[in-house]
Amino acid sequence: METATLMTENNIVSVALANIQPSNYNPRKNFEESSLTELADSIRQQGVLQPIGVRPIAESDNFEIVFGERRYRASLMAGMENIPVIVLSVSDETAEEMAVTENLQRKDVTPIEEANAYQRLIASGRHDVQSLAIQFGKNENYIRTRLKFVSLIPEIAQLLEQDELTISVASEICKYGEDIQTDIYEKHLTDDGFNSWRGLKATDVASKIERNYTTDLSYYLFDKTQCQSCVHNTKNMM
Repeated sequence: METATLMTENNIVSVALANIQPSNYNPRKNFEESSLTELADSIRQQGVLQPIGVRPIAESDNFEIVFGERRYRASLMAGMENIPVIVLSVSDETAEEMAVTENLQRKDVTPIEEANAYQRLIASGRHDVQSLAIQFGKNENYIRTRLKFVSLIPEIAQLLEQDELTISVASEICKYGEDIQTDIYEKHLTDDGFNSWRGLKATDVASKIERNYTTDLSYYLFDKTQCQSCVHNTKNMM
C-alpha cells in the first residue's frame, strides 16, 4: 500500500489514514463516543486544524501515532482519507514520553489514566516524583496521590473512572491491600443498599475502614505470634 503524501509548509505532510496505526504508548484507553462524534462533525466542516505526530514504521510505508490519536479516530469517523501529520524521527523512549506528556495535558484525562502515565514515566528511569511535578505543574503530593491509584483493584478503579467514586474516597481505599479492597468492594461498593459506602465522605470511609479492618490482625502479613500475648491486644484487656 502506498502512502499518499502532499508536502506543505512547516514540514507538515498529508498522509493516508490507511497508512497510520495507533501505538501502545498512549495512556488514554477510553475515548468518549459523544466527544469523538462532535470532533468528527467539526473535521467534516473544517478539516483537522492541528496535525498529529507520527513516526515511520521500519521496513514499511506505514506510520505509528506518537500523539493525536483522538484526532485520528475522529477523522476515521468523519470518513476522511488523509490527515495532516508531522513526521518525527524519535526513539521508542522519546515517543512514549511525548505520547504520555501530550495526553496528560488534556483536561479530560481520568485519574487512573494519570496514575498509569506517571507510573510509566517513573518506571522508565527518566523521572521521579519531583521532576514530574515540575514538568506538569503539579505539586508532589498530587503526583504521589495519583500514583497510589495504580494499586487499586480493577473493580474499584473502574468506579473511579466512571465518577461513581470520588478521588478523596479512592485515596483512602488505596492505602490498603488487595484483600481489604476486595472485601470493601464486595460488601460496600457493589450497590446502594443498606451497607453501601457510596456517597459517604472520605473521612467517614476512613473511619469505617479503620474500625472494620485495621484491628483484625489476619489482614497483616507479618509474624503475629507475640501479638497473642501482648498487653495492648484488645483480646487481652479483659
